[in-house]
Amino acid sequence: SSQLGPRRLGPLRPVVDHSGSTFRRCGRTAVFVAMDEILIGWIFLLAMLLWRSLTTLPSVQRCLHCCGCVAPLLQWYTLSILGLVCLLARTVFDIFLYDFIGYKVLTSERIVQNFQNICASKDLTAEACSLLQAELAIPVWLRLAALSSPMFGVCAFVGLSAVLARFVRYNHHKKVTAGLPAPWSLARRLEWVVIILGMPLVFIALSMRALIRILAVMTGSAWKPGLSWDVQERLELATYSMDLELGLTFQFYGILMFGLLCTSFLQHSKYIRTDDPAAGRQYMQTLAYAAIQGVYAFVVVGVLRSIFDFVVTYLQEQPQYHTAAEKLQTAVLGNVGVIFSFVTLLCMLNMVMVSRVKDMKDNLGNANLKFLGTRLLLLIVQIQPQVLAAITKDSKTFHTAKSFVDKFGLQERVHFHFDRWTFSSHQAMLFHVSLLNFEGLVVALLTAYFWRLDRAQRAALMALEDERSARGVSAREASPE
Repeated sequence: SSQLGPRRLGPLRPVVDHSGSTFRRCGRTAVFVAMDEILIGWIFLLAMLLWRSLTTLPSVQRCLHCCGCVAPLLQWYTLSILGLVCLLARTVFDIFLYDFIGYKVLTSERIVQNFQNICASKDLTAEACSLLQAELAIPVWLRLAALSSPMFGVCAFVGLSAVLARFVRYNHHKKVTAGLPAPWSLARRLEWVVIILGMPLVFIALSMRALIRILAVMTGSAWKPGLSWDVQERLELATYSMDLELGLTFQFYGILMFGLLCTSFLQHSKYIRTDDPAAGRQYMQTLAYAAIQGVYAFVVVGVLRSIFDFVVTYLQEQPQYHTAAEKLQTAVLGNVGVIFSFVTLLCMLNMVMVSRVKDMKDNLGNANLKFLGTRLLLLIVQIQPQVLAAITKDSKTFHTAKSFVDKFGLQERVHFHFDRWTFSSHQAMLFHVSLLNFEGLVVALLTAYFWRLDRAQRAALMALEDERSARGVSAREASPE
């Protein structure tokens, strides 16, 4: 994806600003043109995970809190939000500049001109050019969905960020009131909850990045004179896929945090009692980890699948490995898809069952409703693209249904003319990332509504922090001066 050029607005023409000077609409700056956004996304994600691990050390938190008012800005959650905000702002700017202004809400004649230039560069016949434009056409309903979805995504991002900020403020207030050290460091359980509930933020930002990639293809702005359209299209779609895959990778991390949260509550169950405290702790620990095996299996298989997808997509971008990568993907994808579908359903069932355990209800109330948005997002990102791909005009499912209807003469009975169905694979990809922003708002609203915690539930999320601090104070008092 480092070979991707700037989006173009058709033939470059001088534009006069209000001061009378001229400039050219030349797309993104050279810095953004040259960067590989997927690599930077991975580096940013790994850097935040590493920084989160380091900030769990008391010595690191002491150093951060010596910085006074800068301490909250140096916490991993603040840096993560700031990084996502920068990414989101850059993406919204691109959409506003190109798709709203440059292409006049995707109705500009420049789009037609782009495809005429592409057809000329490929020496396509008039019929082949018409088929290409039909494949990449953006009907009115899809245009409205694609252009309105960023506004819903921004609303979801702001709303969910406000919910997470409320948890951070409570954590700070609780620690300051109790006289605990490092008030800006999140309690362990609360930190897990923030990561779980923050998953949609990553999906919203990355789905918007994917949105501008598929729009670059469907408006023809990805092409530049002297370059192959097929190569540019492949690179844009590869980046589209990897933007979504990076979001999936973070989802696996968030689901892992859900497993750790459940394990923590089960490990400290008040319903298991024994005369031997050590044996009781070992028993509860074993039972807690065994109860979340479906969740852990989903995380392991998901991470392995993401690594495979990243490797295959990278190889597909290399001309010398393109054919071999496609054969590898075709050979493995079917088996991996079946396995991953199974572990996804297993994970969903595991999440529902463990949320009904008495320990979870005592500490979080109706945990099933609290994690409804998480499960909903889990299903959407796995099932939605498959459903949309199945109803495209070139899919096996569509052709099977058409053959069945034609064989038994059911056209009039079902009141559907298959020959008029023009929903293409590119339109399905655009509709998918557009829907993710709408669905992100639904998840944000569910999160804001169901995560209104009472005093006992907030205390349960801070319980381990209180115990750890109490043990630290006892140890200092017992140590000789």
